[in-house]
Amino acid sequence: MNRSELRQRRPIDKEDDSYQNVHRKSRAHSSDRWKSAACIALLLAIILTPIVILLTPAPINPVLFKLPDPPAFEGVLEPNNILHKAERIFENELSGPESIVVDGDHIYTGTADGKILHIYKGEIQTLAKLGKDPCGGFDNEPTCGRPLGMRLDRKGYLMVVDAYLGLFKVNVATGDHFQLYSSENPVNGRKPRFLNDLTVAEDGTVYMTDSSVKWDRRHNRHQIMEGEVSGRVLVYDPKSGEVTELINSMSFANGIQLTRSGEALLIVETARARLLKYHLKGPKKGSLEVINNNLPGIPDNIRPSSSGGYWIGMALIRKENKFSIMDYGADKPWLRSLIMKIVSMDLVLQYLPKYGLIVEVNEEGQVVRSLHDPTGQVIPAVSEVEDKEGVLYLGSYNLPFMGRLYLQRYQKVKT
Repeated sequence: MNRSELRQRRPIDKEDDSYQNVHRKSRAHSSDRWKSAACIALLLAIILTPIVILLTPAPINPVLFKLPDPPAFEGVLEPNNILHKAERIFENELSGPESIVVDGDHIYTGTADGKILHIYKGEIQTLAKLGKDPCGGFDNEPTCGRPLGMRLDRKGYLMVVDAYLGLFKVNVATGDHFQLYSSENPVNGRKPRFLNDLTVAEDGTVYMTDSSVKWDRRHNRHQIMEGEVSGRVLVYDPKSGEVTELINSMSFANGIQLTRSGEALLIVETARARLLKYHLKGPKKGSLEVINNNLPGIPDNIRPSSSGGYWIGMALIRKENKFSIMDYGADKPWLRSLIMKIVSMDLVLQYLPKYGLIVEVNEEGQVVRSLHDPTGQVIPAVSEVEDKEGVLYLGSYNLPFMGRLYLQRYQKVKT
């Protein structure tokens, strides 16, 4: 090997300036390529994202509707902190006690895992299960079942409407249960998708709400954001066993309550934030009227109060000069469609301010009293109020506790 070849094969000196210059230029060139690629990718994302969103079909078909401006919290709606004085009971021992029945020392409720619970002197037992295992997940909820509205009839049976399964009668002594009506059976040509609440007349007639024939309970956010009007009231005749349709064309028919005279039904229309009255008897028989078209929240169930009125629980509030997605989006179907394409409603609700509120209305629908937890730290939302001589039991569709408030201790307190 000659000297020329040895010179050509000598080891590369990485400290050599020429070597460093070459590699600096190489790295700079590579970095420039990555920056260019990143810029192009960002530009494409900016251009394509709106196109993709526009072309993606919306999960809802929103309808245009109008809501009155939310009410001011003044007068009977003046904020107080009475609900903040409630106590949480059975915390982390149950989940989503939507509807509550109190009979002496006995408490009954239905929970998110498909159970009907019997609570006696602080001890919780499973009274009945209407569906079948497995339970506890989104996919199996329709077969597991979700007990919602419940009442005791005059014979002492617990009448329960399950969102998916139908109407049941439960023996509170044994837990034996009997299906009176299956949701698989169409009513007026349409199967119920979301049975929600019920009220029982003296003769055993059951009036129950079917919130939608399109959306089931799992997709209640879709129904509210869509604003569709397939909600209705169904009637179970205990003599014939038949179920008929009494009222239709409501937007999320929810809580239902017979008036004390039994001459009318009070019906909560959740997605319109209003209270309806349907006359069963008298000169107005067969007519449906709006008796409160501007409730101060998104209303849920309605139950008698011990002072002669009716309690309505609020899932969220509607308040003057306070943003409400329901109010803001009412006349903007395109916005509700866009929101449902790109944002999870559960995520939206998670970041909304918490505010506990229940209102008492009279038979004409006027709000006569309100109880608040402005902080939402104790009672962030209420699905139902069970009033037993001034002791209020507060339900929820998703919270892991019941609320209890000894109202006589605080109803005269000004805060």
